[in-house]
Parts: sequence; structure tokens; C-alpha cells
Amino acid sequence: MIQTENRTAVIREKIENIYKYLHRHKEYINRLNVFPVPDGDTGLNMTLTIQGALANMQNYEKESISTGEYLKNFAEQMLLNSRGCSGVILSLYCQGIAQVIENNDFSNDNLLKAFENGYKNAYEGTEDPKEGTMLTLMREFKDKYGEIMKEEDDPSVIIKKCIPHLKEVLKKTPDMLLVLKQAGVVDSGGAGFLIILQGINRELKLNGIAVGSLPVSIILNINRATKKYLNGKFANFTKNSIEALLPNIDIAQVHNLRLHNIFEDVKHFINNLQRNGNNFLNKKAIINDLEDMKNSWNPEIKLKYCTEFILETNKISSKEQIKEIIGGYGDSLIILNSGDKYKVHIHTDKPESVFKDVSKYGELIFTKVDDMKKQHKNLISNDTIDYEREKSVFCLVSGKGFADILKNLGADDVFCYGKNKPSVERIVKELNRLKTKNIIVAADDKDILMALKYAASLSKSNVHIVESNNVISLISMVMNISKELDITTTLESVMNSLNDIRFCGIARAVRDTTTENGKKVNKKDFFTIYNGKIILSDKNLATLIINTIKKLVKDESLISIYKGIPAKKDQNLNLIPKLKKSFPDYEFEEYYGGQYQYNYYITFE
Repeated sequence: MIQTENRTAVIREKIENIYKYLHRHKEYINRLNVFPVPDGDTGLNMTLTIQGALANMQNYEKESISTGEYLKNFAEQMLLNSRGCSGVILSLYCQGIAQVIENNDFSNDNLLKAFENGYKNAYEGTEDPKEGTMLTLMREFKDKYGEIMKEEDDPSVIIKKCIPHLKEVLKKTPDMLLVLKQAGVVDSGGAGFLIILQGINRELKLNGIAVGSLPVSIILNINRATKKYLNGKFANFTKNSIEALLPNIDIAQVHNLRLHNIFEDVKHFINNLQRNGNNFLNKKAIINDLEDMKNSWNPEIKLKYCTEFILETNKISSKEQIKEIIGGYGDSLIILNSGDKYKVHIHTDKPESVFKDVSKYGELIFTKVDDMKKQHKNLISNDTIDYEREKSVFCLVSGKGFADILKNLGADDVFCYGKNKPSVERIVKELNRLKTKNIIVAADDKDILMALKYAASLSKSNVHIVESNNVISLISMVMNISKELDITTTLESVMNSLNDIRFCGIARAVRDTTTENGKKVNKKDFFTIYNGKIILSDKNLATLIINTIKKLVKDESLISIYKGIPAKKDQNLNLIPKLKKSFPDYEFEEYYGGQYQYNYYITFE
């Protein structure tokens, strides 16, 4: 085939340019964290989410798929590679958009439906949706788009006109969310979303957007006519209607990428023919491509969605009953039964109707819908795992020192993810690696929770998530676990022990802020966070720690100090001798935690 510009390469280039634009603003987004702790990573999580999706799209880029199909696959890769709440919410938004524009309809009406579905998907998928966040800007964008499209036809112009409004909305986010107002910043996720829109606007301004799509019937007719033309002798080039049509086809409306490339070749061929009159070098290659294109169309595939689900029910006693309920919706029906669970596979155009009908008889504990053209896992095969353990306690932590501590305390496995939060795909791999039937899993950062929940739905194990938000809770959890208890009792015990250890964090301010009682904290001062609030600050680290212990210690006897990576600069502090001198009645222990954000964690037991 003649080397032509691959349509998927064009799409990828646009996405890469948007990604680069976001990446240039990453640090600005990171700095918009609520607390003045150097842990703001919203911009990083959003860029890594898109970067991960780009890295995993190579297989799709080798296929002749439409723009809509490409974007749907890209959104799925975003979800698998999403990191932190911001990455998951952005991925859910893109997934919702892709579900609508998969049909390659880029008209204004369909784009508005896509933006509405994107917002709905992100909102419903967010654990605790709040105003003043990225979700607010997503809603305002689709509302403003619908308002402006009444006057404008060009989507690129509409998006451009939406941006000033969204900037004003972003400025108001501190009035919607108290913690933003106290910190004196706008929402970081909202800022990231706006920057992505600005990147899209830049790309549309440079490259435009396809707003129409040729129906399949026309594509196949053009395919046949093109082949007939090329098999002719070109005697009446200027008079033949197909010869006049081919050079003037709007390639932007041909979203079948294989045919798009063929038309590029044909245009190139005709241009050479007009200039030289006898250049037939590539004629045979184009005809072969057209023949392959025709043969690749399978008219037997009439039902689009490969639909799978697992139904848990005590109202159905046989596979035949399942068949009677949903058999009329499609074909390729396969039903597997184990006890009160039925695993079902069907090809249908109405997956939602299938789910609605069977859910009347029990609980759907798993659902999956795939486009028939997309390669997917065959979950109705014996896709099982040989479990090696009945239950495991699994922890995700940032600091290497804490990983070692948790293993020594009895955690069955610990994944140390380091400075960057793990993607959904990586968490799934770690969960499946355990080969454990029931997994109790907890992470040291609440920002991982959404990614963890999505990963749990993709794991082959029964995953029980403990909604922890700090590493000290993990220590308390592991210390109170008994290996002899069943999974239900173990989980109950874990949930009751999460807050058994009181603790505080010591960090250095990356910007000016105030304590809980209104005292100013200057940039580069040290401060103490207790129960999510800044309670003390001081320029001198040792003085701050001593004052913190005086303020917080009660009737405990043991005070433990966990050093983080920032504390490496404090080697000459001689902290423990100073504390023992100031508090002779208490026992002190020091450990290396390896946390990235806090100089020290201090626990009271």
C-alpha cells in the first residue's frame, strides 16, 4: 500500500498536543492543593492518566478503526491508567463522551449529548460529588455549549466561546467549597479541566473538526465504484462522474480509516495521472486494498454488543428459564451455572434491556458490554484463577519504610507505589498477583480510593476495600488482625480498629496560610496537622515538635516518630535525645517511614 498519513496517527497527534499543553501547566495545577503540604499532584495524576492511555493505544493504531471507535478505546485506556480522584473523574467524563460519539456523529446535537453523558458518567461515578470541583466545570461546559450552539454552528467556535465563561466559574469555586476559600485557591481539578479544554481549542483552531460522517452504504458504493474506475482505462477521465467525484470527496467525512487511506492513495494516483498521463505504478496496490476492504465487511454481524453478566438469584432454577427471559434479545447465547449464580453471554443490540429484565429475578453482581468489533477478554470461558490462599491483607503505601513496617506487623503483601499514585491497571495486576480468593485491601491516601474501587471491580478476587486515608490507620489495622477469623469477622474487626492510634503530621509550608485559630503560617515555616487541621506552626522544627507533643499527649506512654524523605535534611537535629530530655516520663521510638509529603508522623499510644 502507498505510504499515506494514517488517520489514527492524526488523532493521536492531536491528543498528544493536548497532553503536552496540559503537561506544561502541570506544576501550576499541582500547586493548587488545599493544604500547604508539598503533596499537590492533581496535575501529575491527570497528565499520567492521559500519558498511560497514549502508551497503551499502539495495538489499536494498527487497526482500521473509526475516529469514534478510537476515542472509545482511548477512554477505556484512560480508565485503566487513571491515577487519583482527578484522573478517575476525568476518565469517567471521557468515557461518557466516547459512548455517544462512537457512532462518528460529530454534529452539534450529538456533541451536546456527548458532553451531557460525560458529565453524568463522571458525576454518578464519583463517591462524594461536591460543587466547586471539576464536576462543576463539566456541568457548566455542557450547559454553556447548549446555549451557544443555538447561535453558532461550528463546534470549534462554540468551545472557544465557552472558555471565558468557565474561567469565571473557576474563579468562583472558592465560594462553593469552604476548604478552597480557607486555602485561598481555586479547585485544582477544575483548573486542569479548563486547561484541557484550552488545549482542545488550540487543536481545533489549527486543525478543525469533522462534523459529518458518510453512511456505511455510501462507503461501500464508493468502494465498488472506485474499484470499477481503477479497473477501467481512464479514457474519459474528465467526463466520467466517478472520476470527478473522487478528487473532491471530503476525506474528513470518511471515518472508516481504511477507506480514508485508500481515498488518499486514489487522490494521489489521479493527481499523478493528470500530470503525467501514464503513471499506473500503484494502481494494482490500490485495487488490492479495495478488494480487502470489501471482503473485510462482514454482513453476518448484525448484533453489535457482546453482553455479559453474572446474576445471583434464588428465583431461577434452570438455564432454560434464563433463555426464556432474554433469548429474544439476540443470539450466541451461552449460559453457565454454579449454585445460585448464572454467568451469561449474549450478542444483542439492547444490553440495557437485557440487564433490566434479568435484574427482576435477582442481583447483577457483574456486567460487561463490549463492541463486537473490539477485541475483548472471553469472560465466559474458564477464565478463572487457581487461588493459593483463602484470604489476604493487602496494603498500598507510598513510603518504603512503612512498607517494611507493615510486612513485619503481619500484612500478607504490600505494594509500595512510591511518589506517583498507582494506576487502575497496576492495582488490578497487584490484586490478581496475590492469587487470593478474598482480599482485604487498604491504601494510605484517600486520593487512591476511586482508582482502587474501579480496580476491585476488574479483579478476579473478592476484594473488600477498607476506606482508610492515612498510613497510621494501616498500622492500626494490621496490628488488630487475627489470621484465625473468617473474612467477614476480620473485615469488621479491621473497620473498628482504623482510628485506634492518634497521630499528627509535621510538614513544611509551600505557601502562606493560617492555623485553625487564625494564626499566620508563613511559607517555609513548619506546621502540625492534626485531624485534618493546622494547629501549630514555627520556624524552628525542634521547637514545633516539642510544642506539638505538649499539646497533644494525653495518658499515653509510647510516642513513635516516623521519619519521611524530607527529614533527611534534619540529620543534625538530634531529635530523640531532645525529646527524651523534654519528656522524661515517656518512651520514644524512631522509625524510617519514607513518606514523601511529611517530615514526620508522630503517634501516641
